[in-house]
Amino acid sequence: MVRGKIRGIAFDMYGTIVDVGSVAEVCKEVAPDAVAFNRQWRAKQLEYTFLRSLMGKYQDFWRVSEQALEFTIQRFGLQASAVQRRRLMEAWLHPRPYPEVTTALPRLKERYALAVLSNGSPRMLRTGLERTRLLEHFRWVISVDAIRLYKPSPRVYQLAVIKMKFRKEEILFVSSNSFDVVGAKSFGFKVCWINRTGAPLDPLGPKPDLVVRTFDELSMALE
Repeated sequence: MVRGKIRGIAFDMYGTIVDVGSVAEVCKEVAPDAVAFNRQWRAKQLEYTFLRSLMGKYQDFWRVSEQALEFTIQRFGLQASAVQRRRLMEAWLHPRPYPEVTTALPRLKERYALAVLSNGSPRMLRTGLERTRLLEHFRWVISVDAIRLYKPSPRVYQLAVIKMKFRKEEILFVSSNSFDVVGAKSFGFKVCWINRTGAPLDPLGPKPDLVVRTFDELSMALE
């Protein structure tokens, strides 16, 4: 149960608003097992964000994704031309929203100020939101690029407080990623975990205030 006054909602982008599994469609061009290839790419993508934050060697999410792709191609022993690599990367600029997102966001926008808070680079976020026709629903699109540090650093979540101009207790943070849920809750946000698959929460301490499977469930829970 989310208690207290919520004025704004900040959403994670990848895996929350849009389905990162949709990238697997393009992966079929180079990988016999496109789903496994895409999972490895995504896992390495996140791993590199953690490592770069810890090392203090920031590169933006587009570059991190390129590096993760290079590892994944080598890991699977595949060959990929420059054209194929470009098509794989550009899949991140053509994301596919989860089915209920396009109808749920307008309902939430009627009651709350909405933001995106993401590891994605500014170009990736704006292009993806424009192409999905979701940009109009968000008052703020906030990238970690502003501070050159990745989630789950508390400084990333503080960005939402600064940009949205609400107290942290007035912001509901929504993510499908367990590490992001734990990080945001540790920071002091009220947190909703969109757990579409029934996965277990990482046992790192704080638990989300609300767990739902879809944006429709989130909208109903906040009525």
